[in-house]
Amino acid sequence: MSRRLLGVVLAGGASRRMGADKALLTHPDGSSWLEAQVQLLRSVGLEVCVLTGHGRHHALLSSREGVTVQAEPWQPAGPLWALSCVLHDRDDEALLTLPVDMPGLRSEALQQLIRFWRSQPSRALVADDGSRLQHLLGIYPCGALYRKALDDELTEGKGRWRGWLERIPHDTVKLPSDQLVNVNRPIDLAALTG
Repeated sequence: MSRRLLGVVLAGGASRRMGADKALLTHPDGSSWLEAQVQLLRSVGLEVCVLTGHGRHHALLSSREGVTVQAEPWQPAGPLWALSCVLHDRDDEALLTLPVDMPGLRSEALQQLIRFWRSQPSRALVADDGSRLQHLLGIYPCGALYRKALDDELTEGKGRWRGWLERIPHDTVKLPSDQLVNVNRPIDLAALTG
């Protein structure tokens, strides 16, 4: 069965360590980080769902073609809770998840991720930067197995993405480490902008 692939931008975090909404920081291309991640997913042919509880994100993207913004029904509780809003139990779709705070990511890495996943579309595929998994960048199939494991992690576990990964079949793919840098703090941002 062929699965439809949907891009999902995780943008609902509180950005406490940064001290400002990371999604609205200026990307090197002149847009916001949020707009850049949406455009990146659109550039590889995907429709995009942005998961966020921030009203300003909805206003920024409301007129974008191929983009929907889904509000998280609670205050930021973590990315796995956000994912639970869109990961369903039908096996006709998979979600390419992407954090808003990975501004160095380029389309070639996404294309590589998609290409590797297409060879095993019933398994999740997680990005690896060579020293650790970057679990928020990956492709996660929908379906009963994945949904039940997610629900179990949220109710029995600690609601951690890594805890969910331990419950599901997944593979990893090494992608360029310089593109997988998470920018969480002002010092990270200073290093990125030089």
